[in-house]
Parts: sequence; structure tokens; C-alpha cells
Amino acid sequence: MERSNLVKWLFVGLAIFLFIQFGQPLLFGSSADKLQPLDVNDSTAPAERAPAEACVIDGDRFRAELSTRGGSVRHLWMTDPKYTTGNGERRPMDLVTTSLESRMPLRTDLRLPGGSAAQVPFDDLDWKLSAQDGKSCTFTYTDDATRLTKVIAATGRPFELSLQLTVENTGQEPRKHRLALEQTAWRTQKETEGHLGLISEWITETVAATDQKTERQHPDAFEPDDFKDKEFTSERWRRTPGAARFVAVSSSYFSKIAIPQEGPAAPVAETQIEEIWNTASFPQKSKDPAHGHVYRARLAYPEHELAPGGAVTYKVLSFTGPKERDVLGAVGHGTSEVINLGWFSPIAKLLVSYLYVLYRAVGSWGWAICLLTITVRLLLFPLSIQQIKSAAAMRKLKPEMDEINARYKDDAAQRGLAMQELWRKNKVANPVVGCFPMLLQMPVWFALYTALQTAVELYHTPFGPVIPDLSAPGKYFIIPIVLGASSFIQQKLMPPQGDPAQQKMMMYLMPGIFTVMMLFLPAGLGVYMLTNTWLGIGQQVLVERYLKARDQRAGGIEVREVASAEPQSALKKAPGDDDKSAPALGKGKARVRG
Repeated sequence: MERSNLVKWLFVGLAIFLFIQFGQPLLFGSSADKLQPLDVNDSTAPAERAPAEACVIDGDRFRAELSTRGGSVRHLWMTDPKYTTGNGERRPMDLVTTSLESRMPLRTDLRLPGGSAAQVPFDDLDWKLSAQDGKSCTFTYTDDATRLTKVIAATGRPFELSLQLTVENTGQEPRKHRLALEQTAWRTQKETEGHLGLISEWITETVAATDQKTERQHPDAFEPDDFKDKEFTSERWRRTPGAARFVAVSSSYFSKIAIPQEGPAAPVAETQIEEIWNTASFPQKSKDPAHGHVYRARLAYPEHELAPGGAVTYKVLSFTGPKERDVLGAVGHGTSEVINLGWFSPIAKLLVSYLYVLYRAVGSWGWAICLLTITVRLLLFPLSIQQIKSAAAMRKLKPEMDEINARYKDDAAQRGLAMQELWRKNKVANPVVGCFPMLLQMPVWFALYTALQTAVELYHTPFGPVIPDLSAPGKYFIIPIVLGASSFIQQKLMPPQGDPAQQKMMMYLMPGIFTVMMLFLPAGLGVYMLTNTWLGIGQQVLVERYLKARDQRAGGIEVREVASAEPQSALKKAPGDDDKSAPALGKGKARVRG
């Protein structure tokens, strides 16, 4: 495919994307400002509340604070130096982002939805802190018919908490309960928006993994009309078929996961994303700077009835931390699936595994990316060499291609036929065929792009003096400038195609696009793209030199003078063609044949 045509299709794709994003809502309107059939204040609590007490757990690589209000997690700070936040003084990052009591992580909801003979009277219970030792917190709740014991403890592994809940019926009649336990996150719309290819580190999704399938949901799956779909329950939760393996709320680099371990029956996996904005002050949500979403993923156990004196125990494992591959591998239960590697995940997983091997060998994620890029480039060299050979052949035919372009400048169809004949006579592959090797490489490039964009190992990881963070743009725009210059050199080495205006556009447009993109993309991707561009330049120069030397050794290059009486092209004129305007190759012009 000619590069000029490729650019045209890129512009067409960009126009379609901009229309979908901005033009379609303006022309056809949008249902985005309709309200979801949800009530944020859907929980109940006693009229008089006991004072809240806090309990702190110091675990491996984290510190958690829990509250007697709901017995839920109020803060979870990661204690590794790299997981910090703040523009000035750096402080540990807190992964708990919700504030409403009924939306806190690891809150246990026991009330039946509209049922009778409920085991507990309220959703938000006031627990009593019965014991704490720095590694665990024991909460209890009692009333006339119920005794609850909830123990949350560090497991000794990174970012893990175990939860054990025992429900006892101390009343004189059978009582029913339904346990639902969730992980949550709150993010504003602005926080989750990306820019020019940069995926926001806080773009968030819900994950529901069962023994049948794994579903990932974004806010667009919870538009107001979507709640009528068959996947939604009467409580307006989206249920994934099968028994739950785990549920999670996951951003680019971090995840909150709940894994069922023990109970009277297997739970189901349900998700819900609530859209929040100040409807009173901002009828249009796009005008509200605080417009955002509450992401919820929960384990919902079947309704369970306890006879008088009966008891039941539930056990759940919680992980709240960075999506480090080796840590998630230790958690097990398939939780590595929270790392979303897109359509080409099998290739991306292989590349990331190899990146780990390289990191262990060299001790630097930056140099590991360089070595990974070199390896991928070498593996794909058999495909790349066909493109380079085609480019070299095109360069040799440039004088005759220029002649055809000038001769048939006003007849695109005839110009195409003439080019086809020229390529056929010189045994040069059609440029369209030359695109196939590039297309075969695309899954690898997309997989590598996704892998580097979601690798928390690069988060806040420096590489050299101008890259303080491989997951963020580098300093002083050095990488974009160098990449743009390198892309310009690469374009100069490519054989010109199309008319002079198209050639000039390609010469400056592609480097300009790369430069602008890298102003916003993570530096880790810049290291990959820069290494890949330099390798491409090196490959092209070396292969073209080899082909030139081979032709010289074979005596395949012949320079001869073309007399003015000779035909002007390798193609003969069609009978009746009396066009006298085509420029002749006058005496003294050289034609090179391979």
C-alpha cells in the first residue's frame, strides 16, 4: 500500500473517530444526561449512631485502617516508596477512594432485599471493636436475635487481607440473611480520560470472573436504558453467569479483588457502576467538574436461613494493591486476569514474561525494554527484509517511475497500469503486497504497546537522567524530539512515492505525528519506539548496502546513455498515442537497470 494512501486512510479514521466522539452527540443528541434508575442513598442505619472507632493493620507492604461503622476499610496505604502521590511532599498512596459508608470496601451487607424475618435490622451496622493487635481487627455486633463476629487480618503476603464472618441466630425463630461483600472505587470523569493515545492510569473497570466467563465492564455498559437488559437483577446489578471465582475493581496499575473461599454455597459475581453528578446545579453532567462514577463489584451469596441457635461462617480473601505479575501469581485463583492486555493478550503475556527475564538479567526496566525491542525486531526480520528489498528495488526504478508519473499525471488509471507493467518487467513486488509483512507484525506491536501501558513495574521507575518515570512522559521533551528526528531520517531513506506534494507531506507529517504523540505517551513506550526506529534505520541501511554490493559483484548494474530517439519509457506507447507533451530523457541522461 502506498504511504500516501495510508495517510489518507489515517485521516479518514481520525475524522470518523472525531465524529463519533463529538459530532454524533451534537447532531443526534445523547441519552447521557438521563438518570440511572439507582439510588445512592439506598442503605439504612440506626437513628442514633455510636462513635466511630478505628483499627489499624500493618501488613506486608501496606497499612490499612478500618472503622466500626460497617466494619469496612476506610484507608489502605501502600508503603513502598514508589507508590506515592503528591506534587510536592510525596506521601503513601491511599487506594480507598470512596467516602460514603455504604460504598466502602469490604463492607458486609446482610439484609435481605425486601424480605421478611431478616437476621439484621440495618444495612450499616455499628460494630464493636472487640480486639486488635496490629495484625488483625475483631468486630462484633449483637442484638436480641443476632450475634455477628467479623475478623479481618493480614495474611502475611503482600497487600492481602483475610475476612471471616460468622453469623449466629440467637433468637427463638428462624432468621434469614443474604451476604453481599463488595470492592469499590470512585473516579471523576476527568481522572479517567486519556489524551492522544495515553491511557489514564486511573481509567477503571469492573471485573467479574466466574467458572463460565470473565466480564469487564465500563460506564457505557450502565447507561440508563441498559438496566432493562436481561443481565440485570431486580436489584439492578449486572450478574455474570456461573459461580464466582473473584470480583474486582481495577485501574491501569492497581486492583481491589475479593475472592470467595468458604461459605454455605457458592456466590455469584455482580457489578454496578453508578454515575454521579450534581443534577441540581448542573443539568448537563459534562458541565459538572465533579462528574464521575462509583465502580462496584461484589460477591452475592444465596439467601440463607438459620434455625434458632444455628450459625454459619463465610471466608473471603481480599487483595488491594498494584497489579504486579509475580504478586498476583502468588494470590492465585486466576487473579492475573485483572491485567487487561486487550485483544492480543496471549502475545502480550509472552512479551511481558520475557521482559521479566531480561529485567532479572540486567537489573533495569529501561534496558530490558531495549533488549526486548531488539529481540522482537530480530524475530520479525524475515518479514521486514521483504519490505526493505522492495524499497531498494523501488529506489532503482525511481527515474522511470517519475517519468510515468509525469506522462500520466492526469490519468490515474493509465498511470496505475503503467506502474504495474514496470514492476512486472523488473520483477518487483507490488507495494500492496509489501504491506502484508507489516500487517503481520501489527499484532506484536499492539500487544507490546498494551503490555507497556499496563505494566505497573514501570510505575515511578526512573531510567537515565531525562526519564524519572517510565510510566509518564520524560523531561524536557527530549524523547519526542529525538524520535521525531529519527523518524525524519527514516523517511528520507524510504523511496519516494506519489507526487512531490505527497512526498513532502510524508517527509514531515509522519515525524510530526510521532513527535506530538510522544509528548503525552509514557516514556517506556518512547524507549521502545526510539529503539525500534533506530533498529529499522540500521536494518534498512545494512540490507540496501548488501543488495548493492551483491548487484555489483554480479555485474547487474549497467549505466548507459539513452539517445533521444529511444523510447521515453520502459513501456511502449499504445497505438494511436500521439501525446507529444511527455518529457523526453535527453542525451546525457543515465538510466540504471538492475
